[in-house]
Amino acid sequence: MQLVQIAPPPLGAAEPGDCIRTFVFCANLAAQEACGDAAASTTTHRVLQGLRGSSEYRGYLFGVVAHPPTLGEVSSLGFVSVPAAAPSPELDCEGFINISLPLKEDTSTAEIELVFAPEYLPLPGEEFDPDARELALWMARTALDLVRRLGRDIAQVGLLHPPGLSSQKDALAGVYAELGFELRHSEQQLVSEIASNPVTPLITPGLSAQVWPDYDIPERYLDDVTRLLTLATADSHHGKLTVAPQPWDRERLAQARSRIRVRRAHTLLAAVLDSDGQVLALTELARQEDADPQVCEWTLTVSDRSYRGRGLAMLAKLVALHKVNAYWPHVRRAYFSLAAEDKAMAAIYAHLGAKVISQASAWEKKLR
Repeated sequence: MQLVQIAPPPLGAAEPGDCIRTFVFCANLAAQEACGDAAASTTTHRVLQGLRGSSEYRGYLFGVVAHPPTLGEVSSLGFVSVPAAAPSPELDCEGFINISLPLKEDTSTAEIELVFAPEYLPLPGEEFDPDARELALWMARTALDLVRRLGRDIAQVGLLHPPGLSSQKDALAGVYAELGFELRHSEQQLVSEIASNPVTPLITPGLSAQVWPDYDIPERYLDDVTRLLTLATADSHHGKLTVAPQPWDRERLAQARSRIRVRRAHTLLAAVLDSDGQVLALTELARQEDADPQVCEWTLTVSDRSYRGRGLAMLAKLVALHKVNAYWPHVRRAYFSLAAEDKAMAAIYAHLGAKVISQASAWEKKLR
């Protein structure tokens, strides 16, 4: 087996090449096998944007082939390079190695994703056949070598499993465990329905609510918002994963606003405020223009530490659900991840009628 590196596309509109279409098909097949929901799918646009990178992440994508092209530019890592954008050569890829490098937080870490061609992908709960296991081991070892070459000390992987299936019974988890990865975190993926005419939330005297689309936040609230985003980052549940959260400030928020425009993404930030206009709680919904128009995602919920336990997080969510149809009229489902130890959010989502569609495990290996 050998690697070809898939080069980032140029800025502006780009038609995805054959290699990107193949990667998206294989990645979506694996995700949908695990959760049985088409909303788990990614898109060619999102993959192309990931390869272009941003102030937060840099992405690398490699195709695994038996016979790489004999002609083509050589990448800085020494691999034959093929363009992500059309026209690109047709490749008979047996799998893909996708590596993301965080640039703001967790800057010692690399995130690895291994994606297999359909003939090598086992059904959930089944083992790899001998040829597929040999390929998986080769890809995992090669990914670790790439992580070292890219200057990172920690490799992390996330695996998706059907509800009720132990992560220990996942074929790829067995490969990672053999190479020294340790299980460090577990989550569930859930979905809740969004009513076309949601109930108006009851806001008690002394409180008010505002909703800000696409980070269009009035200047007077920016410092409160960045403070709560910093809290959300610091207080997120990561199990035993190695993390290095960094604070939010106005510059980082401005970069996030610019980034969602480039990615054709949208956000809806709902805030609960006190009588002095101080922001006490935030929750955020997000969606992609090129994704299923009925789908959005809860990406964060946070309350000021001194105001927790007063129902403000739930109120923020009810405000967001009440307003979402005014901004995204076709959205009918909200997806989210829930850490096993996050009992407070579990109670909120149970109240919203959420149901589990899959579970995830996060694995880590320190390389030095």
